[in-house]
Amino acid sequence: MHFDSLCAREPKDPRTTKPHILPIYASSAYAFESAEEGMEIFTGKKSGHVYSRYGNPTIEAVASKIAALESAGTGVEAAGLLLSSGQAAVATLVMGNLKAGDKILTQGNLYGGTTELFIKQFGALGIETILTDLHELDRVEEMVKADEKIRLIYFETPANPTLACVDIAALAGIAGQYGRLSAIDNTFATPCLQQPLALGVDYVVHSTTKFLNGHGNSIAGALVSRHTEQMKMGGAVWQSMKLAGTNCNPWDAWL
Repeated sequence: MHFDSLCAREPKDPRTTKPHILPIYASSAYAFESAEEGMEIFTGKKSGHVYSRYGNPTIEAVASKIAALESAGTGVEAAGLLLSSGQAAVATLVMGNLKAGDKILTQGNLYGGTTELFIKQFGALGIETILTDLHELDRVEEMVKADEKIRLIYFETPANPTLACVDIAALAGIAGQYGRLSAIDNTFATPCLQQPLALGVDYVVHSTTKFLNGHGNSIAGALVSRHTEQMKMGGAVWQSMKLAGTNCNPWDAWL
């Protein structure tokens, strides 16, 4: 074999040994048994992987585990996505559910990065953010009832960094009563301490960079939802991840 061919050739690994922990699938694309199989996977008729921006075994395994932790013992079916950061998780949530003219109702003591994302980036795209005191539940309900353009109630509890808390079930209930969505940043509590899906919340966001990773060596984010079809291949939220490229990478997922 020529030297150039040896440089380009992928080494063959005949071993069938199974690792006892999840391996890092450091592959941008995947091989198929045939062109027909590739087409079936690409069109969603068969499960599998095409391109790691669409899905990667290492990334998906971690996303599934976080979704399982958020839904454990709740009776709620959930699906998750692992994104490149907590900011990416919030952005993917909004891109997958809102459009120009829609509004987000949230708290004033929100994580600064999220506030900037909402007001600067999504504000420029025609999605307005309204800040209010989410402790005033009657006021929140009045605002949601009076303005059908409020499509999402977004909150943190405990908030970053003030640790202020709001009533998860009450806010989720108001959103559900009027056909709106609710989303919570559960970074500080983690599913070890609270499971918002059990309280009626639609979407749960994490900056896994913090407590879920716990070692300070990885930046990533997670998005978990009871709306499983939106999170799966072809769903609106999955499409937002795919098209905006907000997916995590295998190394940070493994960490």
